[in-house]
Amino acid sequence: MEKHRNTIEKIIGILNSSDAWLVLSHEKPDGDTLGSGVALARVGLRLSKRVIYACPDSCPARYSFLFDGLDLRLTDSPPEDFPGHKGAVICVDTSTAARTFSRVGSRGFACPLINIDHHADNERFGDVAWIEPMASATGEMITELISESGWGLQKDEAEALYAAVVSDNGGFSFQSTTLKSHAVAMTLIEAGVSPNRISEELDSNLSAGILNLWGRAMMRTAVFADGGCAVFWLSSEDFSETATTRDCTENLVNFLLRIKGVKMVALCSELSESGEEKSVKVSLRARMPFNAREVAAIFGGGGHNLASGCILNAGISEAVSLVRKEMTKHVSRFPSDI
Repeated sequence: MEKHRNTIEKIIGILNSSDAWLVLSHEKPDGDTLGSGVALARVGLRLSKRVIYACPDSCPARYSFLFDGLDLRLTDSPPEDFPGHKGAVICVDTSTAARTFSRVGSRGFACPLINIDHHADNERFGDVAWIEPMASATGEMITELISESGWGLQKDEAEALYAAVVSDNGGFSFQSTTLKSHAVAMTLIEAGVSPNRISEELDSNLSAGILNLWGRAMMRTAVFADGGCAVFWLSSEDFSETATTRDCTENLVNFLLRIKGVKMVALCSELSESGEEKSVKVSLRARMPFNAREVAAIFGGGGHNLASGCILNAGISEAVSLVRKEMTKHVSRFPSDI
């Protein structure tokens, strides 16, 4: 934290002096960007700021509880005149400007743009960029920001931040989890968070359709590269026939890491519908020393070393083949006995 203290103090100063906050989450939102964004939005409202919380895509059902009792204008397109000269724009957990709204990329705001993120490949866009790759989640950073600000921390804000941290750490099971992750969790629990309640909200909400969808993927599991890699996939028909949506695949890819000996995995999900240009979303996960981000970057994607993703303009069969090829090439660079 010491090396970022001046940046944190600058962010606090901007937010204190602003009368309006525009909080932005990234497209295809996950628990970290939503929890971080909702926590900031709640703090802003408590401080009597004008607040708009915006996200290009809708909130997945498993995170809807974060918005309970929240008197906040939600939008998928922030108004042109907001937040104005006396405001501030805060992008949370967003590695590239392209992952939020076009105005961020074109720098179309008259006020300071703050970029708070933990992705190592962040473009460092904005007027103030606080990038901390060693943080296990952006929610960890927002907790730190609030703690340093003197604003205090209320239960509903802490719950949103706990959801952010626990979801991005796989329930504190990922290699990204650190001593600080647990220290932040302690701070949030002291603020009133019930870990059991948040766990139930996040994990006890599957439908029969989602289980059927996941079952289809698991039936297609393929282990390759001498047992070091695994992949499975889902087609557009799988989603339509199980009455599910693409956000129902969150955390599914992590199941492949439970296969003994597997160190790099991928889930390929077809995005295109009939008649559309073919595209496939690829979610990659890895265990050290393998690097999921290096494989995602080959296809123009990015993320973390151990959790990354990309989009391929290809059909599902071709996409699976391409991903398998690059994963095999990647793991072949390492000794076979790691």
